[in-house]
Parts: sequence; structure tokens; C-alpha cells
Amino acid sequence: MAANSSIVLTQLDFDSYKDSLKTFLKSQDRFKDYDFDGSNLSVLLDVLSYNTYQNAFYLNMVSNEMFLDSAKLRDSVISHAKELNYLPRSFRSSSAVIQLVITSTDTAKRSIVIPKGTSFTSRVDDFTYNFSTTENYVITKRTPSGSNLVYESEPIRVYEGSYLSDTYTINYANPLVYKISNKRVDLESVLVTVFEDNGTTIQTYKRATSLFGHDENAKVFFLQPGIGDTYEVVFGDGVVGRKPKNNSACIIEYRSCNGELPNGAFKFINTARIDNEANIVIETITASADGAVAEDLSSIKYNAPRAFTTQERAVTSEDYENLLKANFPEINAVVAYGGEDANPPQYGRIFLSIDLDEVDGLPKIKEAEYKKFLRSRSSVAIEPLFVSPDYTYLYVNTNIKYNINLTGLNPEDIRTY
Repeated sequence: MAANSSIVLTQLDFDSYKDSLKTFLKSQDRFKDYDFDGSNLSVLLDVLSYNTYQNAFYLNMVSNEMFLDSAKLRDSVISHAKELNYLPRSFRSSSAVIQLVITSTDTAKRSIVIPKGTSFTSRVDDFTYNFSTTENYVITKRTPSGSNLVYESEPIRVYEGSYLSDTYTINYANPLVYKISNKRVDLESVLVTVFEDNGTTIQTYKRATSLFGHDENAKVFFLQPGIGDTYEVVFGDGVVGRKPKNNSACIIEYRSCNGELPNGAFKFINTARIDNEANIVIETITASADGAVAEDLSSIKYNAPRAFTTQERAVTSEDYENLLKANFPEINAVVAYGGEDANPPQYGRIFLSIDLDEVDGLPKIKEAEYKKFLRSRSSVAIEPLFVSPDYTYLYVNTNIKYNINLTGLNPEDIRTY
């Protein structure tokens, strides 16, 4: 056993493995004066060293993937996040708010219907993106203009992306994974419909984000991350959430989007007639924004443990920060503090200061969105108040000194760097 101490087991280097094997063999009497470098035994030592090296490398990688902090593969990070009940952010559709002014020659018409899925296009740089409505709008506000009627819609929000669907047959004898096949899905758009009894009964399922408040009759589905940057739909088991009938057809509809690329779109064109009307003017109220790509690995590693600690409820100031950062990718930074720390103290309030991408201050529409999100997660007695962050802008004037004998760069090259 004493001779075995010459074998090094703590290094991941091929040459070190081979040298340690040579040292071990030289310590044996029968190989004491053997020339290992000039013999066929060197080939056998190479094979043993390669095998040891590969096994050590493989086991090192496996051990890295076993922990959230050290995992490198996205599937490994996603698996650890799922254990913490964390759903990584998906792609998010860019959206804009527009208003339609439609001039109609039909004076007998009392309203104009803008159906769900009405399409608009816009260009950003050299690319064209498709935007569409997600619900029906009815315009009843009309104003006479000569022999015509001018219809003016309320503000309409349109979302970028195309609509896709996946269809599955529910078979409990051979359980399936109800996977959303497109990797650029916006999870906020997912709709699930189940056709039971050979299509005679249609069940519409709504997304649930927690187990609370759902009995065996609740028509809800859950979302979880899957393998290969995908997401999966999970139905209830008949105890928490309704269990669809066997042999039913399940259709998963969703929107696939381009993330942040359409952000900034402001000129929209209608691609088809609306309610048989062709004279349509589109006014942009808010340019397209809030599009984002799927959450990256570093963000998942940071947010998953904190989301598990928060448990979808806002109690401490850190809970508010974690919830907002985990659910709204447009937030660069957020600071929260209790009213007891304000001057003068304002008990029963939580103050939030948020910095957004490419925006100074917090728009009212975003403030309303964040308040609505926090309302169901915070205490009834706590009122969230949003305060504008203080910005400090720096103008840096730098003088660079360099030794012309130590560089071949000219002044213009240095300015570029």
C-alpha cells in the first residue's frame, strides 16, 4: 500500500497521470531498471492514462452539473431551477399601443368590429415584424364628417409575433409530455383547450401559478421548464386541478415572437380590411417596447434561489425586489424600503424605486402594471408607492499618455480603443 502513494489522483492532466504510473511501476522490483519510454509498455501506459483522464474529466463535469452554482449546461440549470419551483422567463413579445381612425361611407352602420388577430406590420431597421390584436374590439364612437362617419377607437394594444399550436391526444396508458415545441414562445399568450367526448364537449383551461384555491373541478394547467429550452404544459391530477378525460384532444395555442428586436417600432400599417372598411388611419400612442429574449443562465442562477425564498409573496422589501426583477425583464434595477425607514416615517407603505431600460423615470402605464402584479402578492395593509430614482450623469474627459516606443498604434487607433 505504501507504493501506491506515488499515484497522483488529484490532477486532471494526462502527463501527470502517466508519470505517476511510471513512478509506481519503477517502485516495483521487477520494473526497477525498465525503460518505459522506449518500450511497448509505454503504449499501455498511454491507454491507462487516457482512460483515467477521460473518466476524471467526465466525473468532474458530472459533479459540476449536480449543483446550481457550478452547472454549465442550460438543461442542468433548468432542472435545478425546477426543483426550486422557479419558472425561467420565456421570450416576451414586444407590444405597442395604437389608435384607429376609420372613415366609413356606410351611414347605416352603427359600429365597427376589430376582430381578434387583426394584423399590422411595422419595420425596425431592415426587418418587417407582424403585430396583432389579442381580443375583439368594438368601435361605437362615431362622428359625422360630410356624408361619411368617422370612427375613433379606444387605445388598442397589439403584440408582435405569429400564432402557432401543438396538438396532442391524451392517453393515460402511455403518458405524454405536452411540450410547447417552439422555443420562442411567450408564456403569457399560452391558451389550452381540451376537446372531450369526441369533440362534443369543449373545456377551456386557464393557467395557474400556484396550487392554492384549486379543487378537483378547477380547469387549470401549470407550466414548467422542459429539456432543450422548451416548456411543458402540466394538467391537474384530479385532486388539485381537473384531470382531462382519457383520449381527449389537447390543443396548445401560443404566440412565437422575436424578443427585443421589434422594440422601437412606431409606424404601423394595416395589412387587410377591417369590417370591410379600407379608409383606415393608424396613430401610434406608444411605440413598441418590452420585448425580451429568454432568461439567460446567470439570471436563472441568481433569481431561482431568491424566488424560492420569496414563494410568490411580498413580505420583506427584498421580496418586492426579487418578485419584480424575476417577472419583468425590462427592469434594470429596483430598490425597495419600508415606510418606517422614510423621513418622516410612513407606516403601512413600501417605497419602490425602479430603473428601466432606455427610460428615465417610470411611466404611469408601467406603474399601474407593477401595482396590479403586486396587489395579489402583498399584504392588504401595505400600499406600494413608486418614487423616481435620482440619476447621476457623468461626462468623462480623459487624457491618454502613451510611450511611442512601446506601441505601434497611431493616435487614431488609440482613440478607437
